[in-house]
Amino acid sequence: MSIPRFILFLCCAAAFPAFAAELANPSFEDPTDPDSLIDHRAAGWGSWGGWFNRETGWAPVRTGSAIMGYHHFRIGAPDSSGIYQDVQDIPAGTRCVFNIFACKDSGTQLERVEVRLETCGGSAPFALETYSPSDLKSGRWSELRVEGVAPLEGIRVVIAVFPKLKDPRNGSLKFDDARLITGGEQAHAAANNTIRERR
Repeated sequence: MSIPRFILFLCCAAAFPAFAAELANPSFEDPTDPDSLIDHRAAGWGSWGGWFNRETGWAPVRTGSAIMGYHHFRIGAPDSSGIYQDVQDIPAGTRCVFNIFACKDSGTQLERVEVRLETCGGSAPFALETYSPSDLKSGRWSELRVEGVAPLEGIRVVIAVFPKLKDPRNGSLKFDDARLITGGEQAHAAANNTIRERR
């Protein structure tokens, strides 16, 4: 390794130090209440709106046996629905890359999907990526990603879905395998990977 490249490596490592930060229940395998037959929430994840549920009978599933399913065909108003998780032990100034895989039913024409990074507890996003229905493949998994630098200690990862403004609202979305990478070369590499297509 040449000296200039080695110095550059040290500078990058100092600028984006790596910190261990893992999402709880990233593949949505664990329910909030294992004894309940009607609780459709995923452990570790908060939610708002309607019809964004943990499902074990839907296909395809990317890994495991559960996904988060957005029932677009059941939405009765143009309000958003979403899921989120707070990750507290991330120092301010840490570079964060959050990604999740999504799959749509054929004919699903919703308004948009937002993948956001906010501060812990919720705030205006400090990083936001918006995806239209044309960005998502029918029956195949597409990778959605957002990256940013935490302005304060702790972040919130958010997936928000905005339905079609007027009826009819058809189809559904499936989400699986969320991931958060923080700091260092791994976050930098993840930010430069080719995205939005898997399988």
